[in-house]
Amino acid sequence: MIDQFAVFTPLGNLLYGYNSLNKKFSESQINRFVDEFISQPVKNVTSKYPILSTADSSFMYYESKQPHLFFVVSFASAESMQLTSEAESLLSVATKLWESLDLDKIILDNLSGKGKKNVHNFRFVTEDADEKLAKFGTYFEVKYNEMKKVPQQKGKKQKGSQNYNQNQNQSQAVSKSKNANQSKKDSKGSTNSGKNSKSRKWGMDGSLEETGIMDPSLDFSESNEKDISPALASDLETDLQNSAQFGKENDKGEFLISEIDELLASNKQKSKSKDTSSSPFSFLQKHILGNKTISENDLVAVLDKLKQKLISKNVAPEVADYLCNQVSKDLVGSKTENWTSVDQTARMSLQKCLSSILTPSVSVDLLHEIQQKINKKDSNGLNDPYVFSVVGVNGVGKSTNLSKLAFWLLKNNLRVLIVACDTFRSGAVEQLRVHVENLAQLTDENHVRGSKNRRGKTGNEHVELFEGGYGGSNLVTKIAKQAIKYAKTEHFDVVLMDTAGRRHNDATLMSPLKSFAEQANPDKIIMVGEALVGTDSVQQANNFNQAFGKDRNLDFFIISKCDTVGELLGTMVNMVYATSIPILFIGVGQTYTDLRTLSVEWAVNSLLS
Repeated sequence: MIDQFAVFTPLGNLLYGYNSLNKKFSESQINRFVDEFISQPVKNVTSKYPILSTADSSFMYYESKQPHLFFVVSFASAESMQLTSEAESLLSVATKLWESLDLDKIILDNLSGKGKKNVHNFRFVTEDADEKLAKFGTYFEVKYNEMKKVPQQKGKKQKGSQNYNQNQNQSQAVSKSKNANQSKKDSKGSTNSGKNSKSRKWGMDGSLEETGIMDPSLDFSESNEKDISPALASDLETDLQNSAQFGKENDKGEFLISEIDELLASNKQKSKSKDTSSSPFSFLQKHILGNKTISENDLVAVLDKLKQKLISKNVAPEVADYLCNQVSKDLVGSKTENWTSVDQTARMSLQKCLSSILTPSVSVDLLHEIQQKINKKDSNGLNDPYVFSVVGVNGVGKSTNLSKLAFWLLKNNLRVLIVACDTFRSGAVEQLRVHVENLAQLTDENHVRGSKNRRGKTGNEHVELFEGGYGGSNLVTKIAKQAIKYAKTEHFDVVLMDTAGRRHNDATLMSPLKSFAEQANPDKIIMVGEALVGTDSVQQANNFNQAFGKDRNLDFFIISKCDTVGELLGTMVNMVYATSIPILFIGVGQTYTDLRTLSVEWAVNSLLS
């Protein structure tokens, strides 16, 4: 279910607002969209309905030009990707309905100065449009309920629907674009402006600061399953239906995750050499070009063109330079094959260089390593669990991808203990609790949401949450050590530790990772990086890789949000180039089955297409 739908102008005039959860329309949610739209504008949009995402919400929108309006659908980022289709359908219905009522003509007239109130100013964009806006609201609700297959009661209007008229609701308008940046700073700097609020934040020196009295709404130290928002729970039925696409069992009974395929890239094309057969000189190009000794001068223009292509795909300039130098070393002094141009030869060499970088140089057979460790028993018949730690910068999707990893392990009949080692971010424990409840239902259809297992913990016998509340970095290592001990005693096979997000360029925030790695000593440290980050991924990967000390490094990457970037996959190359750490999985959506192994061929072809 989507959260909200809104129509508004760039100046902040909210023309129509609808809340599907029968709650008051949240203007702050639309303000977040405005903030994100300004801070990360989408350029060269190929989709009719682009998507912007924050840590907890996703926004699909349509931007009309005449008049300039935004049609925006919001939904929870943790929700199923099935919502993307629902949001797209909803936008299509809404824009067609809007057009059929000729609302654009009224707005354009008002913007041009027509109407009594608009002779001297053009702020009353909905003058004389009240009746048609009311019709739009009524018809929109009916259409949306038809999409949900929920019958609409005649003569009753849903409580969650609210029409907003600019003439009557000037004070309730969406924040204007010129104030959006300030709103963003304010929202990040404070969680509650009330006198009795209390928040945790990093001080300028990197220390933990607390102010005021704790707002009970931010205290998630105790379970309160009755308050879980339906918008936070994943579409479990979709996860079960998508299991066939997620992966399959091999002849050894191991459940292996599928390799990413072409369907996951909307603009994907196989890399093809430029077809010159239609050129009037194609015969000469095929027969005279070839068997040519390549010089540095021959490669200057060719490599410059390839470098620009790589940079346009989010490959960092320093990485693009390295790749072009490798091509130059490979080709200078060599001869082109028959009927092959220098351009084609350079492209094939670059293809080999990219493949070499992205191909793992170490084993990624985690199932084999896990089985080896848990099969070793001590004198008491207990085995040490296999421990993963998940790290990364803020907002990349650590908790979500940890849960996807847990679902894969559960599919391999391994007992999983999920540990809440993010003791800083308010709601971090609650988020993991929701994931554990979802995973428990996926492994046992009889599981009652909110119930406790025989040990009094959230989850069931397959998956369980280990939590220790909120606090500083000392509490993190304490929870981690207790969780590993508990997992061994209770016969868990795998421990998955979630950690707090931290800025990679802040040494104070990064320093606790070293002691955490030394004391928890996880078998594998996985960094989650996002495909959207672009060239900064080099520094992120390097800083995290060096944060654990000279004797310990990252083991794998999970690259999230690959479904949002199309062919702009340069982040993958950047992070592997910077660290020589292989990519374990890539995230391609929001459900537990939206995880894939990397196809090197697919990635290289996407980068060179």
